[in-house]
Amino acid sequence: MIRAALLLFHQDPEKWIPGAYIKTGCFENAADLLYQHEIHGALISMPDKVVETVYLNYFKGIISYEGIQRVESYPVPHAAFREAITNAIVHRDYSTGIPIQIKVFPDKIIIYNDGRLPENWTVEDLIKTHRSGPHNPMIASTFSRAGMIESWGRGIEKITEVCKKAGRPEPAIEFKHGREFFVTFYTEASVGVNDDLSN
Repeated sequence: MIRAALLLFHQDPEKWIPGAYIKTGCFENAADLLYQHEIHGALISMPDKVVETVYLNYFKGIISYEGIQRVESYPVPHAAFREAITNAIVHRDYSTGIPIQIKVFPDKIIIYNDGRLPENWTVEDLIKTHRSGPHNPMIASTFSRAGMIESWGRGIEKITEVCKKAGRPEPAIEFKHGREFFVTFYTEASVGVNDDLSN
């Protein structure tokens, strides 16, 4: 309980739990890193911080108009990206010391998380309708009470639904080596330094 409270609410949980932060990087290809950021602080504040960092620094919005209303669309819908980050935070295995990593490429965004599936589950079970089975029940409960997740095991379904509705490709879900969890969003819009869009 104390560990969960430190992770959720302490402004510097890394004093006690190494790797309790999120790392983002913009890559030209698999070998060439262009720039990176680290997002630190209480887990409860992480989803908003990560979304702000990535959308301001890594994505370029595509501007269109509906009548006189200006509309900006991005490579990944906000709701899908935020849900994926929140799921990674809730389900992560914090004992490994490895931060959640977000790699932004010109054609895809990969969210890597050291997480674990419930016992005897496969990725196929995760994609299908299933019960909620968080790796960190106290963290999940707090996020649920804060209205940040539903705790019905619908995270992957929601991400897929939002992408479909926005006309974006469905994300790929992978689980490797018993603990390496990947969510990959494939993009058609450009990613990179977000220049001033008002010009």
